[in-house]
Amino acid sequence: MYEYKVFRWRFDLNTPEELEVTLNDYAKEGWRLFNIMPNVKGSGGAIFASVDGNEATIVMEKSK
Repeated sequence: MYEYKVFRWRFDLNTPEELEVTLNDYAKEGWRLFNIMPNVKGSGGAIFASVDGNEATIVMEKSK
């Protein structure tokens, strides 16, 4: 069984080095990176959706 932690990351407000530190801090607690998903804004249709390249949802995973 696994448990998950989900958080949003703003690339325009934080540096890649800050993301690295954050991920390493979670790794020390046993979390591992499971997925990074760019946030999509819009009506939900592929034609009308736009990607906010400044923000992503990050999913971490660890065994229970």
